[in-house]
Amino acid sequence: MFTMDDLLEVAITMEKNGESVYNTSIKEVKNKDLKSMLKWMANEEASHGKWFTDLKNSFSLEMEEAELKEMVPQVLQDMMGENTLSLDDVDFSKIKTLSKLLETFIKFENDTILFYELLEMFIEDETVLEGLKKIILEEKSHVDQLESMLASLPPE
Repeated sequence: MFTMDDLLEVAITMEKNGESVYNTSIKEVKNKDLKSMLKWMANEEASHGKWFTDLKNSFSLEMEEAELKEMVPQVLQDMMGENTLSLDDVDFSKIKTLSKLLETFIKFENDTILFYELLEMFIEDETVLEGLKKIILEEKSHVDQLESMLASLPPE
């Protein structure tokens, strides 16, 4: 259906996208605790992106896999439904409150977890699977941190 190379490319893009948006958001929020958490999350996303890049570089793309690459974007979109896998589609100019910003980040992190759980089904190597499971746990930690921050906000 689609290749490991395709899945890893999507994962790399997601992590780079998350890192970029978190770093951009740091400049725009005033809350020191949120700034610190966003910096930590940006660093986590960079670390995850490096892990996926290193993994991708360890695989070689076979000719038949190259032919399948053309159909992957639509297949992934069909499987993920309305989950965006990207913060590029978010109009941050319309987000006026800290709570809405946090809710946006929570949705992105949850979409990321969903994708990585899908990716788990295609990994046979135990070492790679362990690494991916570690990243899933870290992504879940991001959600917990964001939800905690959201819960601690005063009413708007």
